[in-house]
Amino acid sequence: MTPAADRGAAGEADRASPFGGLPAIARWEPEPARRFIDHAVQEYQKCLDSRNGDGVPTHLPRASALLFGESDGVEITISGIEFVTNVRDSDESVMAEFEGTIAPRFGDVYRNSGRGFWCDGKGVLQAIKKQSVRGRELMGSVHSHPNWHEIGPPHERYQELSENPTRMDEYLFRQSCWPVNVIWYIRGGRGGTAHRVAGWRPGAERCESLDIRIPPAIRDEFDVEFPPH
Repeated sequence: MTPAADRGAAGEADRASPFGGLPAIARWEPEPARRFIDHAVQEYQKCLDSRNGDGVPTHLPRASALLFGESDGVEITISGIEFVTNVRDSDESVMAEFEGTIAPRFGDVYRNSGRGFWCDGKGVLQAIKKQSVRGRELMGSVHSHPNWHEIGPPHERYQELSENPTRMDEYLFRQSCWPVNVIWYIRGGRGGTAHRVAGWRPGAERCESLDIRIPPAIRDEFDVEFPPH
């Protein structure tokens, strides 16, 4: 995730409702939903394949993407998805942000360069240009949460992950100020992987819930659950 560009001067109404009346329903089309699930499952499998002799994986799965679409005033349609290069552990300014601001504020687990995802700024601009040709606007992002609190190294298990935002997520959601932020919780099971999905947007004090809708065929095929509102 990258911080949003300067939003410029805003009136009182804009400050009260920064999303300009955008609806709180985000409906995914099948193609972007399937592409993200495929990517998230691949990342999770890499995690399982990296387990050492004690059964603890060394690869922390990170699946993240930008979401594009349009709004008709009733709902937001997510019709496009772009995977942008992660510079969390390669960009000096980003690493400094994690070391100097994020880790002291949200915990030493974020000193692990495998934690967190930060989109390359140039990649974001390229994605926006590519999708704008198709009439789509940048609506937000999606990223995965694995059940790292169950399978990760013992010293990193204290932070339970789910489809709910961590304090770090809320910080980044406020920084970007995108209207759609989806957390895709993925965990292993006897029948493969199971998924739980929730959507969020930054509020005055806490994140506000979004109504995320996935095509029924995708939900059934991949065992996608939605928490009660």
